[in-house]
Amino acid sequence: MELTRYPYQFCANYQKFAKHVDQLPVDAHMLVALIAPRPVLLQTGDTDTWSDPKGEFLAAVAAAPVYRLLGKQGLDTDQMPAAGGAILHTIGYQMHAGGHGTIPSDWALFLKFMQMHL
Repeated sequence: MELTRYPYQFCANYQKFAKHVDQLPVDAHMLVALIAPRPVLLQTGDTDTWSDPKGEFLAAVAAAPVYRLLGKQGLDTDQMPAAGGAILHTIGYQMHAGGHGTIPSDWALFLKFMQMHL
């Protein structure tokens, strides 16, 4: 994979791994775990293959032990919800039907998540 699309989104050190992502020194679940114990909502679309909805979900699942260690609630499941479904704990995961970005129906869920935690 070359970072010819949207190169401004990636720092130079990350770009060094573009052709061998298997050698990255960190994985997405580690980055999610660094947010603990603060709330985090991962939002995606079921056809957004560039963002990898399944990988996002697995990162949230793998970060859950750190949240539990700090007295917070992870996803508490390893079953990925269908499009339109959401899991709203301290770690939240929501996937709408569609591609990359936010759709109008996502906003009510964002507000609900914020009301739960703020």
